Amino acid sequence: MNSSGPPHNDAASGADAPTGGMPVLLIVTFLAFLNYAALLPVVPMWASSGGAGGLAVGSTTAVMMAATVSAQCAAPLIFRLFRLRGMMIFGALLLGAPAPLYVLSTEMWTVLALTVVRGAGFALVVIAGAALAADLARAGRLSASASLYGTAAALPNVAALAGGVWAAERFGFGVVFCLAGVGCIAAAAISVLLPSQARGRFAQVSFRDLRRIASPMGLFLLTAAAFGAASTFLPVAGPAAGQVSLALLVASVALIAGRLAAGVLGGRIPPGSLLLISALLVAGGLALTSEALRDAPWVLLVGAGLVGLGFGAGQNDSFVLIVHRLGPSRSGTASTLWNMAYDGGLGAGALGLGWLIGVAGYADAFLMMSFAVGITALLVQWLAGRD
Repeated sequence: MNSSGPPHNDAASGADAPTGGMPVLLIVTFLAFLNYAALLPVVPMWASSGGAGGLAVGSTTAVMMAATVSAQCAAPLIFRLFRLRGMMIFGALLLGAPAPLYVLSTEMWTVLALTVVRGAGFALVVIAGAALAADLARAGRLSASASLYGTAAALPNVAALAGGVWAAERFGFGVVFCLAGVGCIAAAAISVLLPSQARGRFAQVSFRDLRRIASPMGLFLLTAAAFGAASTFLPVAGPAAGQVSLALLVASVALIAGRLAAGVLGGRIPPGSLLLISALLVAGGLALTSEALRDAPWVLLVGAGLVGLGFGAGQNDSFVLIVHRLGPSRSGTASTLWNMAYDGGLGAGALGLGWLIGVAGYADAFLMMSFAVGITALLVQWLAGRD
């Protein structure tokens, strides 16, 4: 199939796609992402407890995502070395095994070194997971399959993103680190039940391909940056711990709602229709978060909900559009590039907001990022319309 893809966003993944395995994939994804979701805000808290400043705290998320993207850049080699099942097993082990070791030190070099290893493991998990979601989709069910996979990845946020912060403060960081590690090692064990023949399909992309996916990649990257920034800095921005935990819970539920809604709408509207709306939602959510940090703490829930809703809808719509434009015959390529935008956006958002906080303080930094996301999204959409 050529790179122009099928005429509809729910095209079949291919007649020779492996059958079965989707329930196992969903379970493995849920367990692996428990580790990721729990530690996304807790590792920055751990670094902050050791005296790290705003930029250093932001670097914990940025380094995690940089390691993930760097490993994803080696995707051509990874797809030659591993079938998707092996990729998932090895990735889950790398993501989970180092987690309990964080308790050894709050020194930044230790925190960042462990985070690099986990980032490489996370790269393998997400590349394999998204490729399997595309390959295991039944004919005409790509959007629904992507939505189910995305929901399995997002559900841990409901308990772990907010619960990790709460548990770290109530029971200690060591408990969170150990439980996160155990969950991911369990994911590695269950991964042996995935289809052994699934290899994924990776092919190099041309400059023309990159131009065709630049707009959805850019718009999705903006939503990821907003979520990465919010989840990294809300726990250390000043609101009461209960308010932060509740805000992260709202963001997680909204993310799932956005992802499921996009999956339902995916078979009825052209792919990419929700991307600009998603970016503007997260821009509005960041603006409300800024206001909440000034003098209206309960506005934080609305702001967090908008960020989560926009990020969730953007996830599904961007993935379906990128697969559509590259063609299902290059599911591994689409998975890798989409995950690079996801992970690169999370890291860039955390690092960028960390720098802004050092310059302008928490409230003004969130507001400045809101304007940056909104204006950039409109510019990207305008440039895409000119092509």
